[in-house]
Amino acid sequence: MSYMGIRRAQIVIGVTRGLFQRAIIQSGSALSSWAVNYQPVKYTRMLAEKVGCNVLDTMDMVDCLRKKSARELVEQDIQPARYHVAFGPVIDGDVIPDDPEILMEQGEFLNYDIMLGVNQGEGLRFVENVVDSEDGVSGNDFDFSVSDFVDSLYGYPEGKDTLRETIKFMYTDWADRDNPETRRKTLVALFTDHQWVEPSVVTADLHARYGSPTYFYAFYHHCQSLMKPAWSDAAHGDEVPYVFGIPMIGPTDLFPCNFSKNDIMLSAVVMTYWTNFAKTGDPNKPVPQDTKFIHTKANRFEEVAWSKYNPQDQLYLHIGLKPRVRDHYRATKVAFWKHLVPHLYNLHDMFHYTSTTTKVPPPETTQNSLSTKRPNANNKAWPFNTKRPPMSPAYNSESGKEPWNGDEAADPLVVENPRDYSTELSVTIAVGASLLFLNVLAFAALYYRKDKRRQDSQLQQASPSQQRQATANDIGHHAPEEEIMSLQMNQTHHECEAGPPAGMGVGGGGGGVGVGVGVGDPLRLASLPDYTLTLRRSPDDIPLMTPNTITMIPNSLVGMPNLHPYNTFTAGFNSTGLPHSHSTTRV
Repeated sequence: MSYMGIRRAQIVIGVTRGLFQRAIIQSGSALSSWAVNYQPVKYTRMLAEKVGCNVLDTMDMVDCLRKKSARELVEQDIQPARYHVAFGPVIDGDVIPDDPEILMEQGEFLNYDIMLGVNQGEGLRFVENVVDSEDGVSGNDFDFSVSDFVDSLYGYPEGKDTLRETIKFMYTDWADRDNPETRRKTLVALFTDHQWVEPSVVTADLHARYGSPTYFYAFYHHCQSLMKPAWSDAAHGDEVPYVFGIPMIGPTDLFPCNFSKNDIMLSAVVMTYWTNFAKTGDPNKPVPQDTKFIHTKANRFEEVAWSKYNPQDQLYLHIGLKPRVRDHYRATKVAFWKHLVPHLYNLHDMFHYTSTTTKVPPPETTQNSLSTKRPNANNKAWPFNTKRPPMSPAYNSESGKEPWNGDEAADPLVVENPRDYSTELSVTIAVGASLLFLNVLAFAALYYRKDKRRQDSQLQQASPSQQRQATANDIGHHAPEEEIMSLQMNQTHHECEAGPPAGMGVGGGGGGVGVGVGVGDPLRLASLPDYTLTLRRSPDDIPLMTPNTITMIPNSLVGMPNLHPYNTFTAGFNSTGLPHSHSTTRV
């Protein structure tokens, strides 16, 4: 079991291989800024000075320290830089051969089962000392805390302004930004996300990306104690009494809390998960969640199955009085610290590289004096990552210029000749004007096509109505002549069916129709009448006709039988009683 990530550095190195199979990491990661001591010599000499071993020779100093008692060494007050640690794991090249993040990326810890997590309000320890924290955090205190945070971890002098304003923007509740209590809450979240959440999530991603068993939790409960402010959430270390079953035995000097039945239930749950994982690597088995033998309070975790963590779903267990499995713990803030902050630093490097105002390097500084680890304001060599960003701006390898250093403030500035941008500006204006002209032409062509389509559509809509009107007028004007031609053709058709004698000739006057029939010859029309209008008319359009409407004189056609004096039509050729055999006009 690892607390605050101390054991984490041992997991990622090879010297402990085979000594254990799995690890539980509570509230910490080797990727946090305080997990590794990057300035061991500095703090060792501070300790040696306090106990009377401050000598120049390193071996003599070590021999002197070894003669001191452990209590004398521990009782010394050595204050590290804020957000750092004075005594901790050291990258010495032997026990810890390289930066923990590099070792993780190389897969040095994939053979271990890991369960890790964070508490909801880990960053409380950095906010407790802020002025008026009981009544909230004022706007000035909030700005000062963010500035001090940036100065301590991202101490480059120019780019910190951009980063500071970006952090303030991300951790401002814009719906309630003038509320001091809201500012206090967001300030706790800032320290929690940067120092605990983001390093732990990155660690879980690196461990689970190749399928190594990984379980992630977020602890959301804390006991009621007078030693903690009432507004605080589950702070750093608040899960410890539940891991060791303190609520079952009552308050102690170390944990003076008023434990309730819910605290007892939650402690039994945590101990079951922790011991199951230590036995099998799976917190869900072999012992199921059942605490009825301890108290009468129902176990709310009986129906909850703790799922494995993977970089895609990022499932985690919400440990509290309302347990549930959720996904992507504080994903937006994790992405901010993991992706945007390095981008802002690189952006500052780019601006510094292209600047026309550069520093003159000191005479004793050479290019070989640079290393892959860049010192910060405290002369600390940071590896380049999001937790320990490089403190110096970019190095111009072409001109041999060193990055800015605070000790060189008195050096003169050399202003290079400003670059002539007239050619680029002319080309840009010409290209822009050409594109504008092409856009105008394209717009005019589209407008012309649209207008033409609209006119064609109006013509198409008007044509059918005009045709219908012309057809109606034509039908009304030629109705009598067409009826006569229809009657004549119908009569001729019936006579041909009855077999007229050879050589019979039929002629009609006034209609302009002549029919000649010879032996064995088919019926031929002298001129074909236009039946189109008649056939197109609906039967209901033809009005009933009286004998007076027929203009031809009875018996005027050769070969036609005499008509009845009271009926112009004869019914001898069909039995329908209609004017002709194909008519559908009702009578």
